[in-house]
Amino acid sequence: MIHKCARLALAFIQARDVLPVPGFPCKVGLLCGALFLAGCGAISNPVPRISGLSPASLTVGSVAQTLTINGADFLPTSTATYKGIAHTVTYISASQLTITLTASDLYALGSYPVVVANPAPGGGASSQVSLQIYGEAQNSPVIGSVVPSSSYELDAFDIQGNYAYALGDNGDSFQGVGSSAAQFYVVDITHPASMAVVSTTPITGFINYGQSGIRVQGQYVYLVSSTGTANTNLLQIFNVSNPSAPAFVGSVQIPLYGFGLWVYGNYTYVISYVGSSFASTLDIVDVSNPASPTIVGSTDTGTAGLHVADIKVVGKYAYVAGQSNGQSKILVFDVSNPASPYLLSGLSVAHSPQGLDVEGSYLYETFYDQYSLNIYDISNPSSLSQVGTASLIGTCKPQDVTVEGTIAYVACYTNSSVGVVDVSNPTSPSVDGYISLPSTSYPIFLESKGRYVYSISNTTGGMLSVIDAGAP
Repeated sequence: MIHKCARLALAFIQARDVLPVPGFPCKVGLLCGALFLAGCGAISNPVPRISGLSPASLTVGSVAQTLTINGADFLPTSTATYKGIAHTVTYISASQLTITLTASDLYALGSYPVVVANPAPGGGASSQVSLQIYGEAQNSPVIGSVVPSSSYELDAFDIQGNYAYALGDNGDSFQGVGSSAAQFYVVDITHPASMAVVSTTPITGFINYGQSGIRVQGQYVYLVSSTGTANTNLLQIFNVSNPSAPAFVGSVQIPLYGFGLWVYGNYTYVISYVGSSFASTLDIVDVSNPASPTIVGSTDTGTAGLHVADIKVVGKYAYVAGQSNGQSKILVFDVSNPASPYLLSGLSVAHSPQGLDVEGSYLYETFYDQYSLNIYDISNPSSLSQVGTASLIGTCKPQDVTVEGTIAYVACYTNSSVGVVDVSNPTSPSVDGYISLPSTSYPIFLESKGRYVYSISNTTGGMLSVIDAGAP
């Protein structure tokens, strides 16, 4: 508790009017407070506390507006940051401050921290409270689309900077018809309403099982495809520093058909399987030298074999979804030692898991035959637990999912739409609505970039579409 003398000194310091104080040889104000403190010891400023924000959330693309920060122990000298960037503070009272958010502050989807700090002596920073910037289904039109090839479907894609990288083949993967040729496209998405293909690059081999993978990191694209020889496939690497002229750099043979991959640091993680035997593996490839990629570690699923469907690596864990022989699982691999990956845990789940995403302490998984998006607590990777389910419309048949802040976007294959799910409360997610895509686009994969959500279709004449999640 602050001493009575110190409380009076603090009142002097905070006073706006300069008035004489009977019996005290100075006027109320900073100097007087300092003199007063000299006789009663130094004040220790409190640590501020934030109890809430008003508004608590805003729509992406909103105009500049005032954000009110409510709490306690604020000072006229308090400072505040939003997204780690200092913003000018207006002091209202010890329980309320305001800052102004610009249009650029509200441009991108996500959940962004607000922190208040008091100066020394004492003082310090508050715990952060996040402002949610979200998109609304009813205000999210498709603003652009492009068809890289009228005779190819699209199987997978990734986004980096102003470019999307899409892998396509000339088969019909959804109907189980393998392709005889495959290629990848670089699409300029600088202006989402007028996207343009800037290059088309043939690759070695083709796609036998559809949902193959492509990822981009830095100046390299990593992709997997089948060679058609002895049931083998390749991880191939291309230099895309010049998006108009990608150049082959190197490749390595992967034991089984590639079904997806993730790139993290100097390693690429490939999941693959052979359909007839239901064998599947996770292979870790050292790509520190892209011209000579090398498999350094490998492990199987640790079960009777899974037809693996998706993968994401976060920190030292690889999260994999898959199914086969009447079983479906979410698997967690410890990949902290790339040379010796091992299966850490597995959770039996509903039939037909498809795409997954990981954000914070939660894993989000779609289920094609269950018309649902399930949420799992992964704070303890050794023991996953389901915490919530969002039931989707019966015509959805969900494929992929991507999460931005507290909004999950779900690719609904059969009705050519994107489901919008509020996951702010993981234990009780709610469906906000559906965004219609061009007819028969049949989306299978989603990626987000700022206020835009991109999807690709897995049919002949595969289409890359973009949704503006922040349209007014």
